[in-house]
Amino acid sequence: MQWLFKLQTRRNVIIGGAIFVVSFAIYTVTTCPTVYWEDSAAFSAVNSILGIPHSPGFPIYVLLGRVFSFIPIENPAFRSNLMSAFWGSLSLVILYFLMLELFGESRFPGGAGNRGFPPADKKWISTVGMVGATLFFGFSSAFWLQSVRAEVYTLNIFFTLSLVFLLIKCFKEKGTDHRFKILILFSCVLGLSLANHPLLIIALVPAFLVFLVAADFKRFLNLRRMTVLMSFFLLGISLYLFVPIRSHLSPAINWGRPDSLVNFFSYLTRSSQSGLAATGSNVPYLNRFWFSLSFPVIQFGLPVFWLGVLGACAMFKQSKRFFAFAFLIFLLNLLTATWATDFSLRNFDLLGYLLPSLAIFAIWFALGISWLGENVLKAGRAFLSGRGPQSQRGTSAHAWRNRHPTNISEVFLCGLILLLPIFQIGRNLEQCDKGSSCWAYHQAEQILNSVKRDALIVVEDDNTLTTLWYLNYAERKRPDVKIVSGSALVQKAYRDQLQEQYRQVTLPKIKSDSSPKIAYDLCPLNIDKMPIYCHYYTRDTSFARHLIPAGYLFEYSPERVTLSDFEIRMQKEFLEANLANKGFDIITREHFGNLLFNIGVFYNHVGISTASVECFLWALDIDPSNARIYAQLGKAFLKMGQRTKAKDFFQAALELDPYNQDVRRTLENI
Repeated sequence: MQWLFKLQTRRNVIIGGAIFVVSFAIYTVTTCPTVYWEDSAAFSAVNSILGIPHSPGFPIYVLLGRVFSFIPIENPAFRSNLMSAFWGSLSLVILYFLMLELFGESRFPGGAGNRGFPPADKKWISTVGMVGATLFFGFSSAFWLQSVRAEVYTLNIFFTLSLVFLLIKCFKEKGTDHRFKILILFSCVLGLSLANHPLLIIALVPAFLVFLVAADFKRFLNLRRMTVLMSFFLLGISLYLFVPIRSHLSPAINWGRPDSLVNFFSYLTRSSQSGLAATGSNVPYLNRFWFSLSFPVIQFGLPVFWLGVLGACAMFKQSKRFFAFAFLIFLLNLLTATWATDFSLRNFDLLGYLLPSLAIFAIWFALGISWLGENVLKAGRAFLSGRGPQSQRGTSAHAWRNRHPTNISEVFLCGLILLLPIFQIGRNLEQCDKGSSCWAYHQAEQILNSVKRDALIVVEDDNTLTTLWYLNYAERKRPDVKIVSGSALVQKAYRDQLQEQYRQVTLPKIKSDSSPKIAYDLCPLNIDKMPIYCHYYTRDTSFARHLIPAGYLFEYSPERVTLSDFEIRMQKEFLEANLANKGFDIITREHFGNLLFNIGVFYNHVGISTASVECFLWALDIDPSNARIYAQLGKAFLKMGQRTKAKDFFQAALELDPYNQDVRRTLENI
């Protein structure tokens, strides 16, 4: 039987390789060709210069990103995006082999002892079910969107699935000499995974511990072996030493400046971080958790969801230990994602946080396919064998059980299962295809091309900040320009970094009420030394009187400014020329919608209500599902005395954001 086991192993390696090649090819074709928005742009920048990104630092991701940055193709951002595709495809291979380990257990449907392959009459439906479920998960929008842009989540799911695989493998090696060696590897991988995204891994540690205790690993709990395991764990997590060491060398992006013990602790715990930190949600926790619980339905569809439930029931019936382990991972991940992320489908981080629970559901889905397929084929065989002569029934049934899937019903069923990933690709292609998404790059390039030499750009919007970082530091465009995050100026570590990086920039003193306006105190202190450009994010109407429209930004003037029709028209023509194409994805729509919204607020503060309402309506046209824009339009029309229109816009805002109490109170008072 050894030759058969080797044949099965070779076949599974070929299937795993095919999964990698197919998924990686599609991810590569649909990956963003350059820098993308949000944290993705920051990662593209820090990977190229070995910088320090936002907390908690992601040292192993940054180091691997630096390795990928040496690949001589395209641009630095594409190389970082390609790394996400690579780890995403490798994660699918690990998921497939994890299913093989689970389904190879004799107590599972289609299993055949510990050899890892099902009996002849069931192996094809089981294998095709695993392949179909793996690719169906791989082309869900949640997973696909993490694989086409620079982000840490495909590397995180790779580590998560690897840890689960190692635990299952260790359990199945009971009584062999390999068990402790697998535990050593598990400890090292656990440490490495904590050096990527510690929160998501720490949340799953209780599930790992419960499984280890339930699997009777007590004999490993002696001092010598525990010391060995802890040593390899510390070896993996020691990559965090990269953060303070590299920070001490003062890279251009040195977020939090964690080069001292105090700063490093503050950096890891985010106790003084702003700017790139996530904001809270006004949606009640239970409502958010209910959404997270229904996430598999959103990603897979209702029919597939019920197949997953069927597979979960089959796992519970056949192995309560494995079901409890899988369910605990599923539940802990849901609770963590619900607590830690912004509650918005526009927040791609939420999708990345939920990938472990979705992977568990994909395993249940594969079990459901296997169970249903086997029962369908069994019923078909019983029906066909019952139609033959009585003397031929036994021979016919025996032949059915030992044949390869060359009959029409088996081929048809396998083909139907393999059509599921193709359906998933067609369903999510438009949303996940970032192959022509260059808006982030174009906006940053336009800004750098439009500002004067040696200009200082004070940025409040993270999308603009991180894309400017990328062009300025990774691609070395306009090195004369200085880029400052206005929202981070209240942080001492960031101010220390700026004083070292831009010695000619004078920073304002921090006061107790500095946070809302400190970025604007920076402008008069430096206007005699350099041109200054900024966003408009303030309720200080006096500051608005010192700004001149300049494309996406505003140029600061030391004197009060009265805008001319020509200046207003020039900005409008610039925006129309650059925002004429409506082929925006959801994040791009939100960004440019918010940009136009804030320009509208500026015009409202300087008393040009016509231009203000025009910008608000334009923002609404670009992003019609943004509750914030509807609310602001309601305020604008209420200010102009048009109460009926104001009420309509407030009502629309409340429908999109039913938990916004400010809008609700305003609507009640109209």
